[in-house]
Amino acid sequence: MEDGKNLQMSFLGNIAAAQTAKALGKYNSQNTLQQAQHARKKAAINEKFYDQVTLPLLKRKQEKQRGELLVGILRSGAEARPGTTPYELMLENRYNQAFNLVMADYNKEMDKMDQLNQSLMLEAQATGQLYQGKLTARAQYFAAAGSLLSDAKTMDYI
Repeated sequence: MEDGKNLQMSFLGNIAAAQTAKALGKYNSQNTLQQAQHARKKAAINEKFYDQVTLPLLKRKQEKQRGELLVGILRSGAEARPGTTPYELMLENRYNQAFNLVMADYNKEMDKMDQLNQSLMLEAQATGQLYQGKLTARAQYFAAAGSLLSDAKTMDYI
């Protein structure tokens, strides 16, 4: 009878392992989905911060720099009219500032895309973790059935 208990323990161990694998897969999947949700929220927060804080600050800074450049040119006594070096300097400065704004917008969009892609990758990983738990559980159930049949054969039940 002692052998019967040992044989049943293998069966019960496989069932316990199956339940654990399912629970662990579900837990890991839920945890990874929370990470994906966090990445999406972070993307939205970063975008909002850029639109409401970073971009207005950048524009004010550029406006201040344009004013300081104009004042410096006027203090020097140079004329700032088309065809003159001061005018060309102001024009180039304005061009560089516009380029900086475009680059800042581009970087914002790239950051947002990176965060969203990260969230999608995490969602896919979560799905994989869930299926891994289910497949491991299925394998353990088959092992339990095999163990039970083997035990039955050993004990001459079949």
